[in-house]
Amino acid sequence: MFDDLILLAKGGLTAYHGSAKKVEEYFAGLGITVPERVNPPDYFIDILEGIAKPKSGVNYKQLPVRWMLHNGYPVPMDMLQNTDGLGASSGENSAHGASEVGSETGSLAGDFWHDLKSNVESEKDNLKPNVLKSGDLSERRSPGVYQQYRYFLGR
Repeated sequence: MFDDLILLAKGGLTAYHGSAKKVEEYFAGLGITVPERVNPPDYFIDILEGIAKPKSGVNYKQLPVRWMLHNGYPVPMDMLQNTDGLGASSGENSAHGASEVGSETGSLAGDFWHDLKSNVESEKDNLKPNVLKSGDLSERRSPGVYQQYRYFLGR
């Protein structure tokens, strides 16, 4: 029923804008396939929110950058950190030289710090859905059994 589809990532960044018929083809090119018996738009939104983790290793933070590179747009300097896992071929498409960022050789301490940081972030991503359950912020109280019985009799 839709001709065009826009999928926005966190922060309002465009992760896909185009034909609704080609959205699955685009994400399949990134290695993200929709599981059987799952609504594709819901699955893509879950990935963009970081709820579902794709098996291809694509991070939800990389999807807007991949869309920019797919269309030949320059990647802003503050988003170059999200191009780490994209490889050298995608860095050549960036007008700001994303390939130069990954060419620096790191020290042993720098490599250790980067590994430690990425391990902590992945553990945080695994724990976040389980630990941080959203509570009822409406401050409503359900009436007790006695109060409900009074309402029933009052009608």
